[in-house]
Amino acid sequence: MIIKLNKNQFDFLSYSLAEKHEPLRLRLKQVSKENQFTIMEVDEGTADEIRDWAGDELQKKGFDINYDLTSDGKILEELIDLFYVE
Repeated sequence: MIIKLNKNQFDFLSYSLAEKHEPLRLRLKQVSKENQFTIMEVDEGTADEIRDWAGDELQKKGFDINYDLTSDGKILEELIDLFYVE
């Protein structure tokens, strides 16, 4: 499947996965860059793993004390939507 990430999404995903999930990050295949977007190719299994990881991270650091989304939480929600597999 092809995923189109904006710069913030791509940077967040790359940095976050590099910290503790390097093998998962290495399975992402960058196809091309278009202006402010990075086009990635991932298989459905990898997309599911990224979505699961983003969901876990959203629960850990996606909300502030008032249960409002943090800036990380907004990006994580976007990633969850982008990596959705039907």
